Amino acid sequence: MGEVAGTPTWFQSSRWRLLVDEPRDGPTNMAVDEALALGCDGGWSSPTLRVYRWALPTVSLGVNQSIEGEVNLTACRERRIPVVRRPTGGRALLHHRELTYSLAIPILRGSRSVLDDYRWISQCLLLALRRLGVEATLSRGDHPKGEAGGLCFLSSTRYEVTVNGRKLIGSAQRRLSGALLQHGSLLIELEHAAWNALFPQGRDLEARATALRLLLGRSPGWEELVDALRAGFEAGAAVTLDPGGLTAKEESVVQELVVKRYGTADWTLRR
Repeated sequence: MGEVAGTPTWFQSSRWRLLVDEPRDGPTNMAVDEALALGCDGGWSSPTLRVYRWALPTVSLGVNQSIEGEVNLTACRERRIPVVRRPTGGRALLHHRELTYSLAIPILRGSRSVLDDYRWISQCLLLALRRLGVEATLSRGDHPKGEAGGLCFLSSTRYEVTVNGRKLIGSAQRRLSGALLQHGSLLIELEHAAWNALFPQGRDLEARATALRLLLGRSPGWEELVDALRAGFEAGAAVTLDPGGLTAKEESVVQELVVKRYGTADWTLRR
């Protein structure tokens, strides 16, 4: 398969790092993603596709999202589900039985719009899903009857990945002056009871979201998923992905971000 139409031309010959990460807690996962973006912005990190999981089921909020009325914090405490706030926008979701990806790459200042980059990244995800046997499409942006509220998978913005009108991958983006960070959740299984308990509008999820197990009749293994993501981005972006880990500087920035931001109640519960 050739490169995706609309892919930026200025990195097509580059090599990216593939970071297949260990399961981490919520604050550390978010800190790693931001550290990678800061490194690309500052010129001390390689362009990186990160694939990861969560050590515990975790609720995440968009960077500017209000927590009031959007997440049932009592239910979170009862189920021992932590809450973290992302560095990106978007709405709340539960990270559990999913593959999470993040992409941190340098960008030319003013070269492309958020929507342009969202589109080609989603097209790479389509190529990955095709390897798994899922024929997905890009949403034109739906406006469901009733209020979508603060739950990510209740509606699809333009160029999000859907199957038969139901959202399969929810993504969010942040742009620094010279770098792009996008991360998102590919649902492997969808536990309606948990979503319903944690989110006031979780009951509406069944009609608007889907998961790989529902589509394939099985839950793909981790290595199969990672291989599909790797192939999708290599084909779609016309790059080579080389396995690698975090550098010492990146690890140091991660720890600092956990202590000063993502591990603090001031950041997570701010309004």
